[in-house]
Amino acid sequence: MHTHAGRPRRTGEVDRAVLATMAPAGVGAAVVSAIADIPMIRRNPDTKRLEKVRDAAPGECMDAVDLYLTSFEAAGMRIAREPDDIRLGDPSLVLAIEGCDFLEGDLDRLDRMEARGVRSIQLTHYLVNETGDIQTEPPVHGGLTAFGAAAVRRMNQRGIIVDVAHCSEDTVKGVVAASTKPILCTHANLKEPGHPDGDHPRYLSPDYARMVVETDGVIGAWIAVLWREKLPGMIRQLFRTIDAVGIDHVGIGTDLPAGIAATEMPNFARHPEIVAAMRDRGMTAEEVEKVCSGNWMRVFRAVRGP
Repeated sequence: MHTHAGRPRRTGEVDRAVLATMAPAGVGAAVVSAIADIPMIRRNPDTKRLEKVRDAAPGECMDAVDLYLTSFEAAGMRIAREPDDIRLGDPSLVLAIEGCDFLEGDLDRLDRMEARGVRSIQLTHYLVNETGDIQTEPPVHGGLTAFGAAAVRRMNQRGIIVDVAHCSEDTVKGVVAASTKPILCTHANLKEPGHPDGDHPRYLSPDYARMVVETDGVIGAWIAVLWREKLPGMIRQLFRTIDAVGIDHVGIGTDLPAGIAATEMPNFARHPEIVAAMRDRGMTAEEVEKVCSGNWMRVFRAVRGP
């Protein structure tokens, strides 16, 4: 549901060796995200969290998106533009964008991204932009802005999935009110009071998770911030989310190779361990399929449909 697969650096080409691990791991498609605000953020060496370090210059976020998308388009893999383009045994990439910072007040840019093949767009990332507030900074707008609501409606019209990862809870309230289609929160875990990092600002409250689920949406289990627990922690968080919101609303949103995934999941080779863990827990083949692909595919079909 959310990766930066094969593009671990801020510039340059996609590492095709990373993408080559998809087929052996049984991965039929990866959602690969261009990061709109990548030139303006850095990881804090003390907190290990990404933070804004400067404002964007005009056009800079659009340039960053273009460079990312071009690198994925040139990676030698099929770009899946429609749900039926996804085939197990013939891996493909689904293009996405992380952060609407590239819009700069121009909703027609969403039309151009859809025509290019972008099928999922996250409203916010680590900069508070014109669409709404984020989880990791104090509120500025009081939730989703009027422009943000217009962007949600345009994405619904154009068949682009709305991703609320990084959005504040008040922003998500606005998204749910504006959207007529299911939404995603592609990479997040649920708050866990009393657990180390259990109140991470990127974690979801029960109300936040409920809003995503009530749109028939999906929440993706996330590894990037699990510096202590690593992959076993992501699997634990996956089960926590299934128990909390139900099997029909959970997916896999590793964010690889961000954060601890740089060493724990630098490529797709360990995905079978997630499948094995679900089977060991007694989940049926149908339940495993829902988490690995079916739930996300349901949203993809609903958003691309009439």
